[in-house]
Amino acid sequence: MRRIWKLSLISLVIALPVGAVAIGWIGTNTTGVAPEGMRPELAQQIVERWSPYVQETYRTSPSEWAQRMHSTFERADITNLERAASAENFQQMTSALLGASTLRQTEKLAPEALGTPGSDLVYTPVTPCRIIDTRIVGGAIPAGGTRSFHGFTATDFTAQGGDGTNCDIPLNASALTVKITASLPANTGHFVAYPSNEAKPLAVSLNYQPGVNTSNESHFRLCRPACPTEFSVFSLTQAHLVVDVNGYYMEPEATALDCTVAEETGNLALLPTLQQVDVSCPAGYAASGGGCGGVLGVTATQSGPLVDVGGQPIGWQCDLLGSVLSVLGYKISAVCCRTPGF
Repeated sequence: MRRIWKLSLISLVIALPVGAVAIGWIGTNTTGVAPEGMRPELAQQIVERWSPYVQETYRTSPSEWAQRMHSTFERADITNLERAASAENFQQMTSALLGASTLRQTEKLAPEALGTPGSDLVYTPVTPCRIIDTRIVGGAIPAGGTRSFHGFTATDFTAQGGDGTNCDIPLNASALTVKITASLPANTGHFVAYPSNEAKPLAVSLNYQPGVNTSNESHFRLCRPACPTEFSVFSLTQAHLVVDVNGYYMEPEATALDCTVAEETGNLALLPTLQQVDVSCPAGYAASGGGCGGVLGVTATQSGPLVDVGGQPIGWQCDLLGSVLSVLGYKISAVCCRTPGF
């Protein structure tokens, strides 16, 4: 179903898909997540609040900006859209809306900036490594020009003026944490970095000044998989671009559970009493199961985890009944496992 809604500040009609919730309903559902039916209202709030800023800063009319943002509003995760509608400044709004990239230097990267609740990403730092230097290869990006680059490679980054290795960035990485630098530009301007398969956003990755090297930490989302290039960079004025990568984001890889079996064998004393025997797991492992056994005649009255003073299962123990008639042999085992990172 599609419903037509009208912006109150501009005479532009935009169509967005909505659900069964009425247009006038305000609030969230019992899960704390905005329902799909609020998508038009949230988009309208964003346009009404920020179109004057866009017109003044980027010389783009409200109607033109709303038209350009329509597909973004339609595709955005509803949680990110709700965050964008309540953002305190324009940069926070675009970062939340696009799930991207440029955050204030004083902000910490939040998981929802690069993923969604159903697709968390894992950050891996790398030794700082250069992937782009237009002073060496390619020359300055011209004023108003856009150039596309690789964010990962199976070989090296020398074709972009970068390092002679792949900088330990895996193929199909989701995003990069980088230091982006404008090298001695002649005029004031800015860079905008974005995935090569998306339209250029309004959010700026770096503002630069003439005659100085200007740097900033930024987060580049990448086009994947099998894209000709992974990201593009627009430059308002002619400027050289230098990019050093500090880490990358990737979906977590499933790691097999690490388990081993610890065993202990011996003989019970010639006593008709309960005798306690146990076996301990290797250091760093926890017991997930175990058992007791032995020759015919061995009786186990109790079997269970051996725990330390903190209550952690570190092995297995058994209470076995001995005999005065013969020496009884026993075997006790513990299944010991640890999860990755334990």
